[in-house]
Amino acid sequence: MKSTEIVPIIEVSDVCERLVGITPVHLQNFVQRGSYGIRSSVSPGKVRSHRRLFSLEDVYGIALVWLLFEGGLRGDPIARILNGIVGKKATANRAAQELIEGEGDYLFITRAPRQPSKSPPDKPDQRVQICTEEELGPLLEHFSGAVIVVVPFGPKFADVHERLEMLFGLTGDPFL
Repeated sequence: MKSTEIVPIIEVSDVCERLVGITPVHLQNFVQRGSYGIRSSVSPGKVRSHRRLFSLEDVYGIALVWLLFEGGLRGDPIARILNGIVGKKATANRAAQELIEGEGDYLFITRAPRQPSKSPPDKPDQRVQICTEEELGPLLEHFSGAVIVVVPFGPKFADVHERLEMLFGLTGDPFL
């Protein structure tokens, strides 16, 4: 008889207090606004008797957006970063999955500073690369004139994974 792995149903309190560290107010705002595709995919919790319940994919998507948010990014820049990872119409969950399946532990984000102009400013030229720690040094030297943001998603995801193992006994790839 083959055993099946238990897929946990994760409550808001676990997401906020034990796994990601996002504040309940911010999580509530992200879910209500549908920001970056963040939602409670197991149970939406729209009525008081219902609770918001999250999947593993939701937790990693929330962790990614919260990491970017805590890094000082907001709104449109976060959406452009998610699109830079996955492509158009990206969601936090899809971007997190792409990062987990890919090679590297850091997002290396460069933005060319806007130049003075009389016409309305275009969106800044922004590039998102997934890189390893060894690749950071050469990238920093190469993009010395750009605004640079380095986001250590690998260590954050490793921390979330470790906490999931402690709470739910999960092992292996979270998206398998």
